[in-house]
Amino acid sequence: MAIINGSRFQKKDKIKASISSDVAAKITEYCAWANIDDLGFFIEEAASFVFAKDRDWKQHNKATKKRAEKEVA
Repeated sequence: MAIINGSRFQKKDKIKASISSDVAAKITEYCAWANIDDLGFFIEEAASFVFAKDRDWKQHNKATKKRAEKEVA
């Protein structure tokens, strides 16, 4: 049996969003340049990048986690 299974299932949610035509064109151009054929993959990766780099977001999550831990204790 293979150790790595390439067909992992991840629950996916469908979303609908309206964005400016200029941003949509840049996304399309970037995906073509990067050989990305799944817009959902691009959105997930872009969001993950923002979450990883935004210091204020990280601080907010840390504070929320601490408050939740205090409420449980």
